Amino acid sequence: MTERCYLDWNATSPVRPEAAAAALDALRPGLGNPASGHTEGRRARQLIEHARSEVAAFLRVSQQEIVFTSGGTESNAAALWGLLASDGRPENRSLLLSAVEHPAVMAMAGEMERLGVNVERIPVKSSGSLDFVALEEALGRNPGAVVAIQLANSETGVLQDLAAVSKLAHRSGGGVHCDAVQGAGKVPMLVGAWGVDTLAVSGHKLGSPAGIGALFVRSGARLAPLIPGTQERHRRGGTENLPGIAGMGVACRMAALEVPRWQALAALRDTFEATLVDRLPGTAVMGSDAPRLANTSCVCLPPGLRGGVAVAALDLEGFAVSSGPACSSGVERRSPTVEAMGFGADAAERTLRVSLGPGTGEGEVLGLVAALERVWCRGKEGVP
Repeated sequence: MTERCYLDWNATSPVRPEAAAAALDALRPGLGNPASGHTEGRRARQLIEHARSEVAAFLRVSQQEIVFTSGGTESNAAALWGLLASDGRPENRSLLLSAVEHPAVMAMAGEMERLGVNVERIPVKSSGSLDFVALEEALGRNPGAVVAIQLANSETGVLQDLAAVSKLAHRSGGGVHCDAVQGAGKVPMLVGAWGVDTLAVSGHKLGSPAGIGALFVRSGARLAPLIPGTQERHRRGGTENLPGIAGMGVACRMAALEVPRWQALAALRDTFEATLVDRLPGTAVMGSDAPRLANTSCVCLPPGLRGGVAVAALDLEGFAVSSGPACSSGVERRSPTVEAMGFGADAAERTLRVSLGPGTGEGEVLGLVAALERVWCRGKEGVP
């Protein structure tokens, strides 16, 4: 190929020109510290509150329920710590999380476990959907637990039933945090109907510059700050990232209008999967029997072809794809999501993630299939 083909939209979305322009405009002279009471400070504060209103409109929540952070990882960490430590003693609470949560959530859960919090990982079915029987049993053992549940899995795209999780958790007196980083903008954001207490989103997944995110905190929810300070209504200390916030506001406004474009990718995804399974016998699609994001394909390649090897070979062919979450790129390892779904270690090593974006065409996905055929044939012939 003479041109690159980007099929890794779940890792990050290209920065929108409009978001980049908004971020650059926020660097202009005449804007001060948003905590200052003078004219320059008030101008900066107005910019932040305008962006906050755009994020709130995107999530369909109140502007007062939005807290700006440095990104999805911080939003997840702040929510989990904040809910667990709301009474000042996190070791008195339990944390329940699905076995397919993003590594950022898993890492925070491990840290909380080290601090004495009881942590239980709830299994999923082979489809990738949460095992609700196991969740009910865990809530019975741990009344008042905090439940962490993702909106969409970053590898398989499988969507979870957030409203059902919230109903069970609240019935036991607990709270619910949702990592919506991967699903935000790809499906309608019905935060109120989902009933979650906190929800994390990340700007760069929506087309803003990286390094900015937001946390929804339901009105009335008790949340201890991860970073103490007076900023963000005492929810998150530190001088606000003015350019990032401005860019995220614009990105959210535009993303709210583009959900139908993302959902329309289902037909193209299905074409890719059907063609690949037909051309490469032994290929399997993970999570295809559960509701999932329209843009995401998680395929288990034929025996003998590891996901990491395929990613490197496809890169040389001009295609950008991945073999797992972006946070683990460059690391040759098994997919914890595929293993949690009950598949063996060998299958977890043969996982490839393809994530489409608005503007992806049929020629690109069919070109990827052809490139995978070439990679597979070279592997069978022993050609590096």
